[in-house]
Amino acid sequence: MRKVVKGKTRISGSDPETVNPGLVTSSAGLPTGFSLFELLIALALVTAVLALAPAYLSRGISSAELKSSARQIGSGLQAARAEAISGNRERVFVLDVEQRRFFIGENGAVNELPGDLQLTIKTAESERISEAQGGIRFFPDGSSTGGEVTLSSTNGSLKVAVNWVTGKTNIVPVE
Repeated sequence: MRKVVKGKTRISGSDPETVNPGLVTSSAGLPTGFSLFELLIALALVTAVLALAPAYLSRGISSAELKSSARQIGSGLQAARAEAISGNRERVFVLDVEQRRFFIGENGAVNELPGDLQLTIKTAESERISEAQGGIRFFPDGSSTGGEVTLSSTNGSLKVAVNWVTGKTNIVPVE
């Protein structure tokens, strides 16, 4: 009489546990995770994106630099107003749009602005020094001739406005 043995016969290499002990498998018995080839493809794609990103991000000046330049001009205007009030004499804020710099009075310190910045000044005709230079005059009572300085870059435009009655400055985005 023959005995029938029921069971599974193992064939070498067919059981994932014997081939790779500790291998994590899904409920269907298939290995989970990523292959080395898939990881290398993903790494190559990330490297390509990171290599191209600086070229797109470094064009022109950043919006932070634009805001910083507007604040710098605003501070210069406020300093000119403060000097006029404290010294009880007129002070002129002078902006050179071609050289991208400004100063207060004839002997004031020169403040440089970024080279990629586009500047325009709107001021009283009496304060226009040349095609490239214009000024905003502050009086001892705090008032001024008024005007606007517009700063533009690839990331937008900001306007530094000076109220002619109060001499106060205000930075607003250009629409």
